[in-house]
Amino acid sequence: MPVFPLPLGDLAHPAPETVTTREVLGARALARLEARAEALGVRLLALLVSVLTRATLEPAGRPLRAVLPVHSRTDPRWRDAVGWFITNSVLECADADPRAGRAAVREALELGSHALEPILRPHGGMPVPAGMFMLSYMDYRRLPVSLPAELRAQHVSASAPTTGVQVWFVVGADGLHLRARFPGTPAARSSVEAWLTAVGEGLRAEASAAPRER
Repeated sequence: MPVFPLPLGDLAHPAPETVTTREVLGARALARLEARAEALGVRLLALLVSVLTRATLEPAGRPLRAVLPVHSRTDPRWRDAVGWFITNSVLECADADPRAGRAAVREALELGSHALEPILRPHGGMPVPAGMFMLSYMDYRRLPVSLPAELRAQHVSASAPTTGVQVWFVVGADGLHLRARFPGTPAARSSVEAWLTAVGEGLRAEASAAPRER
């Protein structure tokens, strides 16, 4: 399974978690980023993958590889059911061209359409290596309902020691935000924070490159 490409320190045992959140783009900058994606002939997620790939290739010299949860609510009978309908796939991209990002997303979605549990069962089930890297992308604007901004809805998750790196990209009416959870070792804090900074700078640069309205 994919692992974070930069040093994380000693992960022989789970380390106390570090959680960080960043406001990456406001609503207007997000609109420019989407305009940039449209001008390049791709969707927002593909452009995001392009930026993530560049932020990985430059310091690590390795392709972007991460576990990617994908939705599995494909049967109409589950349309109105409550809960997360997801399965894990693997996203891999070695080229920062947005078109390569688009192809990588399509490949991950195709892989996610197959049930992995029966495939992995004979081999001991889903492996969870130290440093496992997971990316998640959620666009709340695509939900059938929305919450008023004044309610200030928040994500709530359990706190526990970890050996893995998890990064959530959340898109809403107010912009693009990220949340990251990773081991609280000095090496992990240095590596992950530097990677997140590169990602944020890359996204802002792409937004700045968007065609301006006249």
